[in-house]
Amino acid sequence: MNEQELSSHPPQPLTNSDIGYMETMLVGSGKDAMRPQQWNDTDTYYQILLVTPPEKRTEGQYIKTTIVAKSREEFQTYLIDATTQEKLQPYYQNQNSNNIGSYLPSPGVVLAAGFLDALFSNTTSREQIIREVNNFYESTRTLLHSRKISQLIAKTWHSYLEAKRTGDWDKFVNGDWDEIDAEVLNNLIAREIFFVDQAYPPSDLEPENLDIYYPLQSKTKSSEKARFMILPSSKAWQGIALSLLMAGQAYREIKQDKETYYHQISQPILSTGEIVNRYGLEVEWNTFKGEIKELQLSPEKSSIAFQAVIPYPPIPSERNLSLNEIKKWADADDEEGELPFYSKENGEFLVDVKYFLSPYPYIPLSCC
Repeated sequence: MNEQELSSHPPQPLTNSDIGYMETMLVGSGKDAMRPQQWNDTDTYYQILLVTPPEKRTEGQYIKTTIVAKSREEFQTYLIDATTQEKLQPYYQNQNSNNIGSYLPSPGVVLAAGFLDALFSNTTSREQIIREVNNFYESTRTLLHSRKISQLIAKTWHSYLEAKRTGDWDKFVNGDWDEIDAEVLNNLIAREIFFVDQAYPPSDLEPENLDIYYPLQSKTKSSEKARFMILPSSKAWQGIALSLLMAGQAYREIKQDKETYYHQISQPILSTGEIVNRYGLEVEWNTFKGEIKELQLSPEKSSIAFQAVIPYPPIPSERNLSLNEIKKWADADDEEGELPFYSKENGEFLVDVKYFLSPYPYIPLSCC
């Protein structure tokens, strides 16, 4: 193992978003059950993770995490930079907005349009759509979760090793983030989120009090406001920083032309519904294998159904796993190249997958 790493720490065809929201509603939302389409209401509340350099440098504490909870309308004043907007295009149909609020809730990772066309091309009834979703869509998307989380881990490994070689690591530790390549910086931040001590809450909350997390009920039940958020009472709260990273709801501030923009640290993997209702996340640093634990809950409790343990082991030595192999897996395209996820025949999508796990040893397969 790398000692330095050890010491560091019919019906219209369904879109990805339609199916993701259907899955969310099937899971249930506890006391914050929503009416159809209420997730798009301007007064529905969401969370993001805002990551900044810490005000004071402390050994082993290289990021400050703030959970920002606001209405969807308020998040529409949070402008995103052009790079983030471009990277979000494949996740949302006909969306050309430049603010965080327009991209909430997160759909999570989306399957390729060609795969969906192949999967749903002959469906002529609701029953057929449900069969295709249950047999192929959900299982394929779960495998894509695993691939994307595994690739994210590989990206953080590669960027860390490169940053140590080039001196970018010292800039990161010292808070000189503007001097680091954007993708490298994103991966270094993601690495630190994997290391966030889950025994402690986030560094800060905005707003500072917890009023927003208590029931948001007005005078009439029919006008009750909704929250699509991880609540402090949920078992997912301890891993909230990682959950928001996985949902693409983690950002850092950048300055452009004297204006503040928000840059997404990692593209969506899990949906907002999955991190709120289905999975609580935790990290283990001494294993290469993930695990999903079923939780025992009371029906009236607003919490998640499963605890997912994501492995984030130390980086293996060069003789066990080369830097080139890490990079090849980290950058592997889903459709083309040597390590595609989708299976094709004569350029046409098959309802099958290939590399949902790395062909190289020691790169962990996740479990969500």
